[in-house]
Amino acid sequence: MENTFRAFLKEHEDKTIGLRKELYIAHWNFETTGKEEWKNKLVDAEKRLLHIYANKDDYRKLKEIKASGEVKDPLLERQLGMLLNSFESEQHDEELIDRIVNIVADINDRYTNFRGLLDGKKVNDNDILEILQESNDNQLRQKAWEASKEIGKEVSGRVLEVVRLRNEAARKLGYENHYQMSLKLGEIDSNELFQTLEKLTQLTDKPYAEEKAKLDKSLAKRFSVDISDLRPWHYADPFFQEAPSHGDVDLDHLFKNKDIVDLNVKFYDGIGLEVRDIIERSDLFPKEGKSQHAFCSDLDREGDIRILCNIMPNEKWTATTLHELGHAVYDKYLDSDLPYFLRTPAHIMSTEAIAMLMGRLTKSERWLIEIADMSEKDYEILHPEIKAQARLAMLIFVRWGLVMVNFERAMYANPEQDLNNLWWDYVEKFQLVKRPENRDQPDWAAKIHLALAPVYYQNYLLGEMIASQLGHYIHLLPGGHITNNPETGIFLKEKYFRIGAKYDWNETLKYATGEVLNPEYFIREFIS
Repeated sequence: MENTFRAFLKEHEDKTIGLRKELYIAHWNFETTGKEEWKNKLVDAEKRLLHIYANKDDYRKLKEIKASGEVKDPLLERQLGMLLNSFESEQHDEELIDRIVNIVADINDRYTNFRGLLDGKKVNDNDILEILQESNDNQLRQKAWEASKEIGKEVSGRVLEVVRLRNEAARKLGYENHYQMSLKLGEIDSNELFQTLEKLTQLTDKPYAEEKAKLDKSLAKRFSVDISDLRPWHYADPFFQEAPSHGDVDLDHLFKNKDIVDLNVKFYDGIGLEVRDIIERSDLFPKEGKSQHAFCSDLDREGDIRILCNIMPNEKWTATTLHELGHAVYDKYLDSDLPYFLRTPAHIMSTEAIAMLMGRLTKSERWLIEIADMSEKDYEILHPEIKAQARLAMLIFVRWGLVMVNFERAMYANPEQDLNNLWWDYVEKFQLVKRPENRDQPDWAAKIHLALAPVYYQNYLLGEMIASQLGHYIHLLPGGHITNNPETGIFLKEKYFRIGAKYDWNETLKYATGEVLNPEYFIREFIS
């Protein structure tokens, strides 16, 4: 049976490796141009790839090989388990696969080309963020916030259509719904996940409420309104997922006259990770027709790694670029001798952890002084406030993440319920943000992840915990810090990146740090 699987694996690689590259190239070109021709190529390649995984005879063969217990080689056994999960997740009729792919492509097209209208003028995401971060005009802020939500009305029907189809497919395979299936096949125990998130909820209830009350007091003063009159548009981004910059800890001034790309190169040079080749292939600045979001893409698992950003000279985009290059260096420094299907991060949350570890650095002492050229005197003065701002940012993100995870689970459990109202129920419960009066709009659908990256947000929350655990162990290395420390790069390359997906995400973390996920590092860093 082991030889049978070797033969199956070779045949499967021959069928899919070139097709995957074709798919990723089409995806990259569509996201950077928004052109119909690339969308069509993307859809065609995705359908052909998913049809391969929908093959029932191949799935049955893999199950027989697994049931035999004869695959003993650890690398083969790991690939067998991963392929079984991939095949099981696509055991649908080809017609259903094609319907889902077509709808998702249509939704993606709408998100990519969407620009909100503000007083009759098209505005992009950066325009809206600038207003929400800088304007003191309450009416303008409300209009900008509402403009950011217009895409929700445009796509919500299609999002629900694909949710129902995903659920239909999952139930045919014996799962309760798509959400439960995705967690299981993604090697996440649902019970453990929500026990961890419930603990996180309880631990952050009080500190978040206290910090939010202080923030609301300052915002009410800034906008000349009562605290009870604060609404979603009074916060610094359309979903209140980030902490607002304010007062002495508004770090944007540090970056206004800086080359954000150069800062990133300087940092990654300092830890011995080369990113110039990645940047050379990347698409980094805003342009018409391009996706307004940010992501990293490994096009071939042979070194063609790129990031997409929409860089502006501010802290947000500095941190975002650090984040995306974190994904990229993980991909770059995977062991090239690993089998193709193991030449990938151990899990999505594993690479999110690296990205988050890097994205946090814009609020760390050594990075601000040694990379962003903040004077030591200024940092000494601002240190307590910067540290408090970092904690506030994490508390805000955690509570936002709890909205997303709980809403998405509920949406897949029953997509026919009143989701517009449920969304604001969760926003009020976890974020303590009051809903706008008399608003009955699909504001939830303005969040791109719910349509295009389903069952993903738990990876951010778990990734933050992994980042804290990795950060703790990096600080135990010679040098005792991350920035300008070659030991950081050596540790990450040798103990985390190189092993790829040889082990599951928790075993990978144990290989690097000596223990499986321990949320206490995150709790001590940001909550206690």
